[in-house]
Amino acid sequence: MSGETTPAKDFPVVLQEATSKKGNKYQASVVASKSGFAVDVNWPPTRDWVYLSEDLARKIHITRGGVYFEWSIWFTNTDNYDFFFEDKTHDEYENNTWFNRDHETSYNSDDPTIIRVRGV
Repeated sequence: MSGETTPAKDFPVVLQEATSKKGNKYQASVVASKSGFAVDVNWPPTRDWVYLSEDLARKIHITRGGVYFEWSIWFTNTDNYDFFFEDKTHDEYENNTWFNRDHETSYNSDDPTIIRVRGV
């Protein structure tokens, strides 16, 4: 597709103008691109929700989290990102969110403390 993009209401998509094979103009919704991020954190294992500070929540688009399971990461996001959680072994666990709500990523690790959160 080529052409201009315009916001589509309050959704994380834009309407992109395009031309069909036969030369007809049309618009299609596509996911809006946004800047990624990476923020160092220190989330040791716990059985309780950890509520993040407003500043951190704004930076990583997650309002609360925690590390459980053999280990599980529970979080509530405020924006849809493909989140990557890195533990102290430098292994990464992905959770691609499409909705703003509670999410869980369960995993096993020899050192499960989450040290970095990335969103793309």
